[in-house]
Amino acid sequence: MKEVKVEDIIGRFISPAASDGKRFRDAAWVPGRLILSNLNIWLIGKDRKKKIPLTRIVDIGGRLDLNTEIAHTPFYLLIKHIGPKNEKLVSLITSSKRQDLERFKLSLIELLLNRKIVLVKYPVTKGGVVQRNVKWEKAQIAVKDNKIRLVTESGKFIKIDLDKIQLVRRDERDVNGEMKKVLDIQFSEVENNMEFTVEAYIYARDEILNILQQFIFGGFDKVAADIELSETEKQIIMSLYTGVSPFEIPNFLGLDVDQVEEIYDRLIQLGVLKEVRKRKEVVLTTRGKNLASEALGSE
Repeated sequence: MKEVKVEDIIGRFISPAASDGKRFRDAAWVPGRLILSNLNIWLIGKDRKKKIPLTRIVDIGGRLDLNTEIAHTPFYLLIKHIGPKNEKLVSLITSSKRQDLERFKLSLIELLLNRKIVLVKYPVTKGGVVQRNVKWEKAQIAVKDNKIRLVTESGKFIKIDLDKIQLVRRDERDVNGEMKKVLDIQFSEVENNMEFTVEAYIYARDEILNILQQFIFGGFDKVAADIELSETEKQIIMSLYTGVSPFEIPNFLGLDVDQVEEIYDRLIQLGVLKEVRKRKEVVLTTRGKNLASEALGSE
């Protein structure tokens, strides 16, 4: 396949910032060009050139604040990928222009997801009623303009508007006789001038579900709340909202345990979380759920 350039922006990068769990705490931003093609991400500095094949990317999003310089960077994109020796790598990219980085990220997500084949079960429930005899179907996925579109083998067309999503979470479900982790999405649809809450399950390789979640979470910066949240606090709220255990948050987001504990304390004081037992097992309050729902664009 011929390589075609999709995005080309000026920014900074760190590659790698971590390898097989080892964090390079003395890492520093390298200025350069960030180029996205239909095949690779190219990170080009004055004396170095890095290539991240799109086929080796397993997840994006989150933060890895290795040191003060990185922690003080207000926004960056974290990319988890597999190296040439099958090592698990983490790279970071940023730009002085947030809109450039957001455009880069959306183009990357589209390249990683569009035309991929997934399994979908829809509708699982409609208006709170379980729909019987609904089977898993193969479907081709496409994402663009804040919408997820799925076309199934039987010709069924499913459109999920991000601003209509009410809940998204990872959960185990029966997929043709085997228990698998799926993406459970609840969203509203209009039929015959009536609005219903429907539910769909999507099953695919972990990396596809990871990227799809990040596309859905893209609306998080639209949150309009009466409190100021840092990027790390937003990531923690969204992770809890989708079912990540509070004890798994440090590893899930690449943060220090003490840092997460301090953030939990602040969010508890703000009424976003409540402590359900010692050692900071926490759950979202109604206020916290509203923040997360608004992040997904729910009306």
